[in-house]
Amino acid sequence: MINKLRRKFVLIAVLSLFVVELVIVGVINGLNFYNVNEQANTLLQLISDGGGKFPDTLTGEQIKRYEKKKAYDSETSEPSSGEEKPEPPDADKRNKSTKVIGAGEVDLETRYSTRYFTVTTNLENDIKQINTSRIAAVSAKEAKSYAQDILDSDSKTGYTDNYKYLITTKGEEKLVIFVDMNSDIQTARNFFFISLLVAFGSLVVVTVLVAVFSKRAIRPAVENMERQKRFIVDAGHEIKTPLAIISANTEVIEMLDGGNEWLESIKHQTKRLSDLVQRLLKLAKMEDEVIQEMVVTEFNISDAVADTAEPFITLAKSKNKDIELDIAEGLRFTGDEASVRELVSILTENAVKYAVENTTIKISLSRHGRETHLSVFNKGEPISEESLERLFDRFYREDSSRTRETGGSGIGLSIARSIVTAHKGSISAKNTDGGILFTAVLVKGKEIKPEKKQADAKTEKKT
Repeated sequence: MINKLRRKFVLIAVLSLFVVELVIVGVINGLNFYNVNEQANTLLQLISDGGGKFPDTLTGEQIKRYEKKKAYDSETSEPSSGEEKPEPPDADKRNKSTKVIGAGEVDLETRYSTRYFTVTTNLENDIKQINTSRIAAVSAKEAKSYAQDILDSDSKTGYTDNYKYLITTKGEEKLVIFVDMNSDIQTARNFFFISLLVAFGSLVVVTVLVAVFSKRAIRPAVENMERQKRFIVDAGHEIKTPLAIISANTEVIEMLDGGNEWLESIKHQTKRLSDLVQRLLKLAKMEDEVIQEMVVTEFNISDAVADTAEPFITLAKSKNKDIELDIAEGLRFTGDEASVRELVSILTENAVKYAVENTTIKISLSRHGRETHLSVFNKGEPISEESLERLFDRFYREDSSRTRETGGSGIGLSIARSIVTAHKGSISAKNTDGGILFTAVLVKGKEIKPEKKQADAKTEKKT
């Protein structure tokens, strides 16, 4: 139970971190690639506005000027219409720091660092001019091949290799512009892989740290569980003594004064309370210690199920009910025989209690690969889906009034689930054919070596 709680804690923590890192890496890299794409679109638009070349003079909307540009402009008289604004002196440029370049913005050095080539065609896509003077990696022949592929695809913009392209039409000509974004794309890719590596490394480190410190993190919950278990065990042992005294005194009174309905009621309720205490102690042990105390051997599970179920046939007949056994012969199973017998007893007793009179309870056992299926079916009132999911919870009772009539305590099915879980299986309940079907799936385990059994036996004797 504690190890299962630790595993869940580690899993939840790691999954939470994984989701957070996934979002962070996705957002950062998405913004990074968005900036690269916006930069490419801006460069293509500038070259298109310049008629196939980078403009020598950039407007205020196209460029991010120096921080003190506005101050310089305010000191400079406004030029007359048609005149160009004078540029700040070179000395002033060298003494002024530039702002950070954002998405889709360029600076004064962009036209010198941008590598591009253009191809001009007529409206029928016949190539008229190729300009590769601003790039060294592409020849005129390669530029022609790129342009023909783009023109044949009927796409106006996009990427081919590491080049972002744009097709514009002016008059009777088409201008195909290719901007080399290899450096930016490669930088974005490197950043993507580095961010993935950092995220994965941090995930591994955090997983290790959480696994190491998980025991300390869940210590309050574990201590609370241990206190609850000690309380159940201590209270159970304390209750045993007065119950034994009440039972003994009742027998003495019955011997002296003879029996009556009140004494019978006391005896019945005392026995019921004793059984409840025993099951509480059993349940407290099953929660965490059953696996360590299991005596795993290979045994004939067909005989075990039949032997355990047969005594209930008489009990069922006394309540006008029948039991039908459908048990495959000769099935062998590796597990704790005593626990399996108790599982059969719990499910059969439960079916006898809640089955409708003049109906047949069906108990079946079959093998499906490595799994052994034990099924118990009884006719009765259907149970709501919500209650079906909670039937195996400790002290849960679907109908308290009916439980009082049958004497149920609400922990038998919890013990059944603990037994099945200890055998690495599962147990379920469902409404079918006018009744309820319990199915326990047991998985074949490994037999404990004789040396280990003897060692466990010696340890038990010493304690």
